[in-house]
Parts: sequence; C-alpha cells; structure tokens
Amino acid sequence: MIARDFDAIERSDLEALVANQVAERRTLEFKRDLPGTSESARKEFLADVSSFANAQGGDLIYGIEEQRGVASALVGLELDDPDREILRWEEILLSGIEPRMPGARLRWIDLAEGRGALLIRIPASTIAPHRVILARSNRFFGRKSNGKYELDTQELRDAFTASEALPNRLRALHLDAVDRASRGELPIFLGDEPKAILSLIPVTVFRDARDLDITPENALAPHKPSGYMDAIRMIDGVLLHTNPGERGAVRSYAVTHRQGRTDMAWTIGGVVNELRRDEMRVVWPQRFEEGVIDAALSGAIRLAPFGIEGPWLVLVTVTGIRNHHLVLPDRHMSQPAWLSEVTLPALTVERMSRPALNPILRAFWLAFGEQRPPAE
Repeated sequence: MIARDFDAIERSDLEALVANQVAERRTLEFKRDLPGTSESARKEFLADVSSFANAQGGDLIYGIEEQRGVASALVGLELDDPDREILRWEEILLSGIEPRMPGARLRWIDLAEGRGALLIRIPASTIAPHRVILARSNRFFGRKSNGKYELDTQELRDAFTASEALPNRLRALHLDAVDRASRGELPIFLGDEPKAILSLIPVTVFRDARDLDITPENALAPHKPSGYMDAIRMIDGVLLHTNPGERGAVRSYAVTHRQGRTDMAWTIGGVVNELRRDEMRVVWPQRFEEGVIDAALSGAIRLAPFGIEGPWLVLVTVTGIRNHHLVLPDRHMSQPAWLSEVTLPALTVERMSRPALNPILRAFWLAFGEQRPPAE
C-alpha cells in the first residue's frame, strides 16, 4: 500500500514506484492493463480485490508494468471515459462479491498525453472472509507476498473464527486503556473528576505487524492543551499530556501506540459551587463532544502519514459519572446518572468525519436518560 492518503496520491507517487523499483507485496500489486470483458477476466478481477479485503487490505494499480514483481514502467491506460469505466467496475464489485465489501475506493490518476492509471484501494474488511459469486462461483481468496491464492478448508475455518473474535480483541485494547486511566497505571493521572476515554483503532491492527517510529513531534496531542505540554516515552508508544494542576492532575492526555492506534482521555465534568449549599456535580456535554471530535479526527490525521487508514473502530467509555447531572440547554439539569462507568456502543467508521461520529454523541446523552437535541 502506498503510504499516503488515498485522495492525495498523484502522478509523482506512481513515478516513484518505478524509479525506486518497488516490488509487489502482500498489500501492493501492479497490473499493466485493465481486465477484459469476459466472464473469466471479471472473476480474476474480483479474486484480486477480495483477496486484499480478506487479508491486510492494499492498493491495486492498473497502468504500471512489472517485471518479476518489480515496477518497471508507468505505461498508463487509454480510456475515453474514465468515470464511466470506474462506475462499471464498481458495479461489478457490488454484484460479484459476497458479503458486499465495504470501503473499496477507485480513482483515476491523470498521466501525460491523455493516459492515466486506475488506483483501487481496498481496506482490510471487518466482515471477512468475502467470496467471489460471479456466475455461480463460490471461491475465497487470500494473499501472500507473491499474490493471491485460494483459501483451503482450514484457512477458511480460521478466517471465520478470526472474524468472529475480532470485535472482542479490539474491545480489549480499549478496556485496557480505560483501566490505565482509572487505576492510575500511567505516570500521570486525571484525578477523580468524570472523564472520557476514546480509542481509535484501525481494524487491521492485528493483521499488520507495525512498529511505528512515534516521536513527541508526530504523536497525537491531548485535547485542548493550554501552554506547556510534556512528553513521556513508553514501551508501547508516546504519551503527551497537559500541564498538571494544583493537585497534580492533568486535564487531558493522549497515547500514540507504535502498533498504530491512539487513546485520548480528558475530563468532562466537575463540581460547581463547591463548598456551598447549592453545590452540584455536573458533566458538560460540549466538553465531551468537542473531545470526541478532536480525538477521532486528529488521531486519524496523525496516523495517516504512516499509511494507516480506515475502517476505524471508535470506542468511548465515560467514567466517574455516577450522581452527576448532565447540563442541558438553558442551564437545566438531567437526572443524576445511576452508573459510574458506561462504555458506549462501538462505532465503525470507513472514512473519518464529524457527521460519522454522531451515533456516539447521541449514545452519550442516553447515559443520562436524555435525548440529544438536534444540531442547529
């Protein structure tokens, strides 16, 4: 896979593949020509694409010639109507693979003299394995470093088992982050105020053996840092945190893991009118929502230069909210929360955006028995 955001890839990136004699691998394959229109050619195309989805994902590039698996020339393709051609192959993908494969993207990249290249980026699927069903086919494909191959019975059994176990394994990563935040298992702490912990995890986290070069300069910053930020290097990544307050507690921190995922934790409530008869324990929804948007969008941006894209799993837990009231519009208050800790429903996001996070924001309000008001 080309280590750049899909929409940012341009001609120079393809030229670099040839100039640097980049070899095909499990996540990258070159094709000189587009598949033909025959049934066998369409099946071959579907086998190529589904094999990426059933493995680690990757890029399939049409218009690059290879010799012995090494990019040798950017020959390009000649198409009268690239948009129409893309639509045709998208329709073949929709009807030829089961279950339908989410997240595959096709893009035409212009080259010189009316030629171009077709780039297809296929994410690792959260619902793998996928099979080719065109013309009553019933075949499953995986990938090795030298290309695709048909899965045997044992590999199919393992693929289905791994797919069923994946949600629990991803959830366990988040719950570990929650434990660290709640039990003081980090060199800093957030104090006893209500807090939120968000984990941003690519679904390929267990399929790719990553050891990223995370530094304080490229690590995720904590939510709303004010003034000085400090960095702590840890075995599993880099932690950045805000300046400790009078009681030694920080307001937020973020951990960027060398494995290619992020955690962010921040305070979302406290006590108002403290030490007075009318004191009240409150949670501010705006503080929660701003933090969720910052943690998810900024986390995806920070991981993108390492070639890490969605689909993403977004997991959020709020802790310490028992007997706290949610501050409603017009300064009204909700009933107090009856649970101390709530893990919100997991959200899978193919392309990270603010609207994609709305289900998490709505679920948070329900933890206080309230319906989130519609956005203005």
